[in-house]
Amino acid sequence: MEKKICMPRVLKNIAYVLFPIFATILVLLIFCLSYPLERESIKAGVDFYDTNTFAEDYANEIFGSLTTVDVLKDNYQTDAYSYYYSHTETVENNEEVNSINYYIDYYGSNVMWLIIDNDTKIAYTNLSYSLDTSTLENIKNKIMANSENWKYQDGNIETTIDKLSNENIEYIDSTLNQEGIETIGNMEQSSEVSNETTEESSIDLTTENARTKNNYTIYTALLDDMEYVDSIYRDRLLYNTLSIVNQNLVFLIPFLIGLIIALVPIIVIGIGRTRKQEGINLNWFDKILIELAALISIFIGCIGAVFTVSIGGASTIVTFTLAISIMAVGLLIMYLACIFFFETLVKRLKTHTFVKTTFAYWLYIKIKGVISDLKITKRFVLFFILFIIANLFTFAIMWSDGFPGVVLTIILYVITFSYLTKRIKSYSKIKDAINELYKGDTDMYLEENELCKEMQETGKELNDIAGGLSNAIDEKLKSERLKTELITNVSHDIKTPLTSIINYVDLLKKEDVQGEKAKEYLDILDSKSQRLKKLTEDLVEASKASSGAIKLNMERLNVNELIKQISGEFEDKFKSHNLQEIITFPESDLYINADSRYMYRVLENMYSNISKYAMEGTRVYTDIAEKDGDVIIQLKNVSKRKLNISVDELMQRFVRGEASRNTEGSGLGLSIARSLTELQQGKFNIYLDGDLFKVTIELNKN
Repeated sequence: MEKKICMPRVLKNIAYVLFPIFATILVLLIFCLSYPLERESIKAGVDFYDTNTFAEDYANEIFGSLTTVDVLKDNYQTDAYSYYYSHTETVENNEEVNSINYYIDYYGSNVMWLIIDNDTKIAYTNLSYSLDTSTLENIKNKIMANSENWKYQDGNIETTIDKLSNENIEYIDSTLNQEGIETIGNMEQSSEVSNETTEESSIDLTTENARTKNNYTIYTALLDDMEYVDSIYRDRLLYNTLSIVNQNLVFLIPFLIGLIIALVPIIVIGIGRTRKQEGINLNWFDKILIELAALISIFIGCIGAVFTVSIGGASTIVTFTLAISIMAVGLLIMYLACIFFFETLVKRLKTHTFVKTTFAYWLYIKIKGVISDLKITKRFVLFFILFIIANLFTFAIMWSDGFPGVVLTIILYVITFSYLTKRIKSYSKIKDAINELYKGDTDMYLEENELCKEMQETGKELNDIAGGLSNAIDEKLKSERLKTELITNVSHDIKTPLTSIINYVDLLKKEDVQGEKAKEYLDILDSKSQRLKKLTEDLVEASKASSGAIKLNMERLNVNELIKQISGEFEDKFKSHNLQEIITFPESDLYINADSRYMYRVLENMYSNISKYAMEGTRVYTDIAEKDGDVIIQLKNVSKRKLNISVDELMQRFVRGEASRNTEGSGLGLSIARSLTELQQGKFNIYLDGDLFKVTIELNKN
């Protein structure tokens, strides 16, 4: 069996996936288009390593390495720096280096450096000790092998970073003494990086705030495959992101805003919809107090927030990637928490249960339940006492403060009036419902929630009584329908053997049967079998007419022509019984909306009834008239036998106008005629006045 797909739910789930994606892209676009970093460089397509930002970050790293050396020289160790190895070697020019000091940088930096104190012959480096860094020359080669490097020796700078070359250094202290450069101290950017220009910025190597007057040789380089999340890595990541999202994509912002707005109604429509049931599906989370649901959602969101803060401790690329993944999980948890609360909020609003699931409403119901459990007399006394107390309280305020007391008194009386009005309305509704039930309207229903608490039980009982009566009537109608079906089925079953009897009687009559008695018997068999055939046909037609199992083809009919046609067909029968028909037609033709076949059947039954039971030598009157927008067909005749039966009995099935049942006819003609007339939205009435038999058929004029 093919499963039914709930399309609103599917679209909602797709919207839930697209919403954070579009929102993230939108925030990223807005951030990138508003962030001031290197705008002109980004427009010009300048590589990050050629920007002022990179030069500034790199210069700060050089300054940081010098600061580290100052700390190490003072033998002052912190959590960030620690000696772990030193040794003595002789360099190529046979100048002895007393020692090379290696240390661990716990925070991690993508800039490797080597600083040689030419006065003390001590070298400092942040490279780990290994076979390829065991000598000074190996360290130099390892550093300078990287693409981005910077070297300072004897007052000269050799570098691949153009903005940190000799030509772009704004000021270098050129006061040389016998010891060489007096100092390389605090390195800082002499001019701020402009947000709107690409003018070259320079680095100022000054003697201001100098910590030392040592003579240094410096080797630095940026790792080609950066391993640490430092300022250079972060700025490069930001710069590359800003380069991708440039101002050419500004048109995406209104487009994304439109998409996000369009997703909201899709989500709202799909919330609560399932393929298993119609309407809004509520789960346990939607039935608890809304305040509790909010606390649960906040708790889940806090769990996600704990995951997101893990990114702060990342130092290497691996740990940074792991932290990003954990942060994504945290954001997903927070997003799911928001979805849970938003869904339950929308479901409660859709099902109108939001107020009923608040703590205030729960408290109100509890207090109301305590009051409702009291007997009605006690409850009335309690309300009356509360009214008196409240009234005295408002009068006291009015006596002392005036206007506030008047306002409170008015409010008290309005509340009391509303309380009494609701109970009067409830009483009136119950009274009207009883009246409708008395008149036979079993479909009446009282909305119990609209009644006051004291009368809700009475309203429920009235609904049950009405429902019981309705069920009883339905059972009676069902029983009548079953009887009709039984008659129809039996009639059809009789029809088959009856047809055989009629055929065989007809065959026998064609044979040369000897004896008058035998011929008389055959005539009787033929007469009775034909009568039985007519009876079965009338039974089938009566059952269909009474049950309404007839397909009507309503059309516009000319009543005058219809009467002329049926009168012409019964002219011979009327003459054979010496009956004279007098027809009164209106001045103009009258039309009705009816089924021609069944309307003809109604009139045929009436004319047939007249031909059988009218007194010979009398007149038959047929009158056609218009009255109050209806067309009335009236047939009158005098019965040849005394009518010793009432109208109600005459309208029943298998009943004829005389007590004996030895006359022709099935007793179904009048019943069939009435049922067919009523099916065509008409009225069929019989009137008896002595021996006068009158039938009135009333139909809507077309």
